[in-house]
Amino acid sequence: MNSHFIPVNPARHNRLHERLLLNPVTGHITGLAITLFCAQLFAHGSISIPHDPNQQLSLITLATIYIFNALLIKKIVRFPGGRGFSYNASITLALIASAMLVILAFRLGYSRSTLFVGFALLLGVQFVNFIINRRYRKLKFALLPNVQINNKESAENICFRDLASTELCETRYDALIVDTESKIEDNWLRYVAHHSASGTTIISSKALNEAINGKVDLNMLSIHDMDSLQPSAVYVIAKRFVDIASAILLSPIVLPVSLLVAIVIRFESKGPIFFVQERVGRKNIPFRMYKFRSMIPEDDDTPRFADMDEHRITGFGSFIRKFRLDELPQFLNVLKGDMSLIGPRPEQAGFVTKFEEEVPFYSYRHIVRPGITGWAQVSQGYAVCTESTREKVEHDFFYIKNLSLWVDILIVLKTIKTIVTGFGAK
Repeated sequence: MNSHFIPVNPARHNRLHERLLLNPVTGHITGLAITLFCAQLFAHGSISIPHDPNQQLSLITLATIYIFNALLIKKIVRFPGGRGFSYNASITLALIASAMLVILAFRLGYSRSTLFVGFALLLGVQFVNFIINRRYRKLKFALLPNVQINNKESAENICFRDLASTELCETRYDALIVDTESKIEDNWLRYVAHHSASGTTIISSKALNEAINGKVDLNMLSIHDMDSLQPSAVYVIAKRFVDIASAILLSPIVLPVSLLVAIVIRFESKGPIFFVQERVGRKNIPFRMYKFRSMIPEDDDTPRFADMDEHRITGFGSFIRKFRLDELPQFLNVLKGDMSLIGPRPEQAGFVTKFEEEVPFYSYRHIVRPGITGWAQVSQGYAVCTESTREKVEHDFFYIKNLSLWVDILIVLKTIKTIVTGFGAK
């Protein structure tokens, strides 16, 4: 019996990719209408079009926030962990704060009661949408024989079914998952063709695994995949401007906190305040990276994993490492151009040489600037061996492959959560 490769329709794949992994918030138009009408009704006892320009501006502000909020959430839920309500609510609050800053900066007239009620409704509608999507919105994915999907439980909005027979039935699937790297027998090819003609999306197991786990499987990577890992040149340039602007804008917060941290380190234990170490950056160019010292100094410069130095961590050093405060001096590296706010963490030169021999395509992570925080850090934490470093590289490749404003926003939200709560830090 002949066997064939299965074709995948990119257009259908992308449409379902937006539905899933995705699962954007539903009912935007209805939610917007409810928010505006209820805000006007509760604040002023009427749902008629207001004649007061202050009320008009308030309703326009609410509509603008709602639309931007819907668009941003739709983008970040495409990535693992992006469906968390805390992240969605953080985006809403940030948009609300930004809108109020604009109103106050330009001294625009507004209705306090309308905005207050509207802001509360925005969060309320978002929470209801989150509950509905989490509990009732499920996609049906059918797996062809020998298709392996890792961490199925992580995809909360997907129901998986393993197919054992090619007998057609009335059950409809949102997608059939196939292994596009292998071949398929004629009977299964006819089965897939029938469902594809009926509008069912065909998704490769490789793409689905990446979307669910947030990492690129190095075992499935070949030299031909390098094109898909090329970051957008336009976004890389824009990202550099954002890095500089963000570092400058955050300096009123970073500098006072850094001063307090430096004073405590100076009086807690003997040794320098800063820890300076050579790391490998973009295009494999070495640079000097700055950190606050969190350990008792040692003369041995041999490269070591993070867990090998735990016995040298000071009491205050443990605190600043938990909340990532030891990374604050790297804002100077960002201004110098050595690093970005977000990107793969830079490694020591000795480790780079070792990992290049043991981890395929390791050096490709140096195609972008290393970051103070990154996708691997918020998804995995510190690497403590070659195996965990390999997993970290898989996360780094996922970040490079999906490099965009949206994934950077999600990383920022996850990083803020770690800084504020200390949870997720490893």
